[in-house]
Amino acid sequence: MGNINKKIALIAVGAALVTSLMIYLYLSSMSSTGTGVKSKTIYVAMNDIAAKVVITDAMITSVKVPIDITLPIGAADKNEILGKMTRERIVKGEPILLERLFPEKKTTMTYVIPKGKRAVTISVNEVIQTAGFITPGDFVDIIVTYEEKDKEMNGTKIFYPKFTKVLLQNVQVLGIGHNMTETNVIEKELATSVTLALSLIDAEKLILSEESGTLRLALRPAAEDGIVNTPGAVRDDLMVPKSKFQ
Repeated sequence: MGNINKKIALIAVGAALVTSLMIYLYLSSMSSTGTGVKSKTIYVAMNDIAAKVVITDAMITSVKVPIDITLPIGAADKNEILGKMTRERIVKGEPILLERLFPEKKTTMTYVIPKGKRAVTISVNEVIQTAGFITPGDFVDIIVTYEEKDKEMNGTKIFYPKFTKVLLQNVQVLGIGHNMTETNVIEKELATSVTLALSLIDAEKLILSEESGTLRLALRPAAEDGIVNTPGAVRDDLMVPKSKFQ
């Protein structure tokens, strides 16, 4: 999935650059001949727009392009764009093509969930959701800590130490609270829930871990989709060996 997203992003960037270059060359050639250039207004992405988010007025801006250009130059009517949901990521400056959007204003969660995944909501606070910096469309790793526990089995007492482990990695955030679109971090209120896209197997792990441990969400960098194998950590891993005191 990560490789597919990268390919889509690269194609989108390439298309945006080609379109921009062609428009620039066209305008330059018209200027050099002294011929007036008739133009029209189209709409492009103000900043990167993540996949599966609803487009708002703050996400787009208008630009002028030659009226007779034959390249795919995006929608000229803002009402055709606003309130619709992106099919995939749209990069900054890229024209908003209608085929990159869902055809209707489908803004419910059911249209956001990737194929093969389910939407699972967990309770969060400021610490769990990384001080509120996580927004819809981001990807996170989920870390769980289990408290130490004694258990008796067949007359034998088993001790389970306090243990922290990365539970799931590269999990897509579908929503924060009731919000399914990116929101200015400064303006938004801290949500009490996060909705994630998970396979049913991972959903089982997450729900059990939420019931029996403490969860933390680790925000991933925008361009990283790798998986890291970790051994987990117990308190003894952090203790100074006795030899250090001698």
